[in-house]
Amino acid sequence: MKRRWIASLAALAWFSFLGLLAAGSQSSSNPADRMTVPKIWDAKQLATWATPVAGLNTAANFYSEQEYYAAPVDNTRTYPVYAPDKEPKGYREWMLKQGPQRLIEPEKIKTERDWIEAGRAVFAGLDFPVTRTDDPRIMKFLSDAEGVRKGGDAITKDGILPSLRWSVGRDGKLKVALADCSGCHSRLMPDGSVLLGAQGNLAFAFESVGVVVEGFNKDLEHKGMSINQAEYGAYGMPWLKDDIHEGFKTMKPEEIGQVDGPPQPGTFSRFNGSPYYITKIPDLIGLKDRRYIDHTGTHINRGPEDIARYAALVSVADDGSIGQYKFFDEKQRKLAFRFSDEALYAIGKFVYSLEPPSNPNKTDAVAERGKKVFATEGCAMCHTPPLYTNNTLIPVTGFTPPKDDPVTARLHIMRFPIGTDPSLALKTRKGTGYYKVPSLKGLWYRTLIEHSGSIATLEEWFDRKRLRDDYVPSGWKAPGRKTRAVPGHEFGMDLSADDKRALIAFLRTL
Repeated sequence: MKRRWIASLAALAWFSFLGLLAAGSQSSSNPADRMTVPKIWDAKQLATWATPVAGLNTAANFYSEQEYYAAPVDNTRTYPVYAPDKEPKGYREWMLKQGPQRLIEPEKIKTERDWIEAGRAVFAGLDFPVTRTDDPRIMKFLSDAEGVRKGGDAITKDGILPSLRWSVGRDGKLKVALADCSGCHSRLMPDGSVLLGAQGNLAFAFESVGVVVEGFNKDLEHKGMSINQAEYGAYGMPWLKDDIHEGFKTMKPEEIGQVDGPPQPGTFSRFNGSPYYITKIPDLIGLKDRRYIDHTGTHINRGPEDIARYAALVSVADDGSIGQYKFFDEKQRKLAFRFSDEALYAIGKFVYSLEPPSNPNKTDAVAERGKKVFATEGCAMCHTPPLYTNNTLIPVTGFTPPKDDPVTARLHIMRFPIGTDPSLALKTRKGTGYYKVPSLKGLWYRTLIEHSGSIATLEEWFDRKRLRDDYVPSGWKAPGRKTRAVPGHEFGMDLSADDKRALIAFLRTL
């Protein structure tokens, strides 16, 4: 049982981003309606979208338009999964009576508000088709109120398990699957409500997620791929000397599980990333005002279309190949599903509409003092109001931006080293050699700080103890390491206790 859980989670890290997911809609039959939706997988737009990978100075390869649009569209409506003691009476019977339904109906979308609401439904309702199952184990578990209560799954105040979704298959059977967008970008707030698009913090139970993710293993077998090939294909960097990911080629499943097992809530070992250099799940609220996407600025953000494009890339259309380096054969990389352009565009519109929740931290005398400390310490040079970011990229130690390079020339680079750990930026396929300057807005409702989520509080971020090798990170723990330094900028560490307290109070009002 444990071995299946380990292998399934490892497979999830790969298949989550390789093309075995899709959700969306069939294109509208009205040509005029189709013209209002921009072509998402557009070769011309893709050509100027990505930042080159450090060490190769070339961007990742993209599927051709022909390959991408040849994939079938999945457009299955899904429904919330309730804890048994909160499930409405007759709920499952009602879903079955509905039969298979469409998740998005583009012919009904007429206004900007319609697009945003359609995007909300798609964002909340997408699931991973490969994980849909009516396995008796999960059906029994979801009928056991005591078992669900003790299982460890995140549950909202309304009794919903946001990591799972119900759907009705073409075979007329009720099935459970893993949530897609909302599975990572949902934040369970202290009052039990869910904040869509925020930095995720959902917890998972083996009895639920451990069953549905077995679908990824089955698809591995279908494609003739071992867990070792999947792991190396997700993270390997053959051009890098002493690539730590080479070890995945020979690890046993138990060993893989020790490195790439169940992720800490709020983090994820993303495809093209690394479980050794984990990635913090980002906050999507305010993304409309950010120039770059990803902690390492992998792609530029030119509008909702780029958000839509990115949703397709990370969930459907990324095979990991860069230049001459390829990790999967044609059968393995073939897209099984895709989003429709309408569904993608709706996601982009929804993400651009996201606004932060009301901040309970009001500006008092202490916070006002902190605002002055923020100004006198020069924090605004990088974290410029009102966005509290200057939207630039900062090169990491060990990387020098190429000279006389047209792609580099169009980037907004701040050549001011701050001592951040360069591993994610140099030792992964997400690595561009840069980190983007993050926005400080919304710090009050996040729990993980730093690109890998190693720090859980602002107090710890401004404590010099985190720079010591004997420091125990309060957030993400690196595989096999109990202690390690968490490098990063040292601004504010030497303030007086009162000034530091005031600065933190101000930051929590943003």
